[in-house]
Amino acid sequence: MEDDKDIEETITEVLMELKLKPDISGFDYLREAIKLCLKDRGLQCEITTKLYPLMAKKFNVNVKMIERNIRFAIEYAFGNKGLLGVNQIYGALIYTNDYRFSNSELIAILTEKIRIDLKVKSKLKNKAQNC
Repeated sequence: MEDDKDIEETITEVLMELKLKPDISGFDYLREAIKLCLKDRGLQCEITTKLYPLMAKKFNVNVKMIERNIRFAIEYAFGNKGLLGVNQIYGALIYTNDYRFSNSELIAILTEKIRIDLKVKSKLKNKAQNC
């Protein structure tokens, strides 16, 4: 997989496509959640029991703050119709802004898309180096 800087840049670009700004409460937590899920796929199935506590320890805050701030970021994107950016990210109509994604849904959707994109980038990079 790509190095941490490339991963973080890719995640940030995707979050910004959802009309999220780095200064929004929850942006950093959402980015970190995706980054951790990319490294350990099992965390996607254990958001509240493993992922949030891991993040709370890293950021020195309580678990409720992690959950609440990620939810705030999702509500912000929903209110600005930014979640429609999921359609652009996937290149298909999969979301119509008629409901809010849960924290775990959005983390899973974005993690899988970013995982695919990073694999494609890695293959292209390897091809270019082999030429």
